[in-house]
Amino acid sequence: MKALIISGMAGAGKTEFAVYCKSLGIPVVQMGDIVREKVDEYGLEQTGKNVARIANEERLKRGNDVWARRTVKRVGGRNTVIDGTRSEAEVAYFRSHFGKDAVVVAVVASAVTRYERLKSRNREDVPLSHGEFDERDRRELGWGLGNVIALSDRVVGNEGTIEELRKSIRLLLEELDFIKKSEQEA
Repeated sequence: MKALIISGMAGAGKTEFAVYCKSLGIPVVQMGDIVREKVDEYGLEQTGKNVARIANEERLKRGNDVWARRTVKRVGGRNTVIDGTRSEAEVAYFRSHFGKDAVVVAVVASAVTRYERLKSRNREDVPLSHGEFDERDRRELGWGLGNVIALSDRVVGNEGTIEELRKSIRLLLEELDFIKKSEQEA
């Protein structure tokens, strides 16, 4: 069983990567969903600030790999995509659990592109200003996200259209034997 561990800055395209994988029948576990469930357990409103606060508090109380440990419990016995790793400790935990079958993929896009994408989202955690966007980036970089991206096994660039991103994802999935090569190319 292989685990494709997706990382990237907010707005880079991690969620689109996961959605596309789901459409191909690949199981996806979204780490952010696990954090949001914990926010609900605490009876808090689902806001970007509350999600960030709980994510940080849990890391401080239970270790920097807490979200990875909780995520692994939801991975079944087949190739799975794990969306949203943000720290080296999480990657280390995934690598210790899945061994050589853990592949870290960074989805990358420029800050300008990511900010515009985030502004167009219909989610509670949309930054209200460029300052909030920068603050979120700094917080996630503080968790070690920049190192995770820099040390990824693969990188998928996402400055273009959704169709271009999906083509890049498909090629990567084929290369990693997550899916069979398309009939058109065979």
